[in-house]
Amino acid sequence: MMKKSYFSVIIVLSFLAGLFLTPEVEGKEKKAKTLKIAVVNMDTLFSNYHKTAIEEAKLQKQTEIYQEYAGQLAESLKKLRAEFITLRDASQNAALSAAERENRRLNAADKYNQFMAKERELKEYSRTKQAQLRDEQDKMRHAILSDIKKVISSKCQMEGIDLVLDQGARTPGDIPSLVYASSALNITNDILKTLNLGLKKPAGKTKMK
Repeated sequence: MMKKSYFSVIIVLSFLAGLFLTPEVEGKEKKAKTLKIAVVNMDTLFSNYHKTAIEEAKLQKQTEIYQEYAGQLAESLKKLRAEFITLRDASQNAALSAAERENRRLNAADKYNQFMAKERELKEYSRTKQAQLRDEQDKMRHAILSDIKKVISSKCQMEGIDLVLDQGARTPGDIPSLVYASSALNITNDILKTLNLGLKKPAGKTKMK
């Protein structure tokens, strides 16, 4: 009799424990099953976002302005070098008087100093402008990626999406990070349509030099 009562108590306790534990376990399983995942291709979004081409065109225009001035400096440098060589050679011309050769030598030295100063100017200009262009390009990329992330985040909040993976991501060994994803999970086109709302499609793609 005692043994039967003991087993009855065990059965009742097990049943009660099941009542309290089951909702928690089921809740965890339900949460895991309802995890909603989506996929995008960040390269496609970045490349086909109209703002990208617009901003790249601005950077390209700025680059051309810098290159034009650098070309002018290079031409001045070339001219100064030619003038220096002419004066230097003349300073060594035995047909000229010693006084004239000395005069040419001094002029050559002055022209050489001008040449060196112009060379330093060209190098400093190129270094400064290249740094500025890199900085502007980094800021542009950051702003565009921020736009893309905001649209993705907004869609996720509205549609209850928990996780978004980049279909184009690759490992340091150039191996695809995402091996497979159903096309039904891909929201790239939806995101792109939202991004380009109100933006005029550029006439042509502009590639940075």
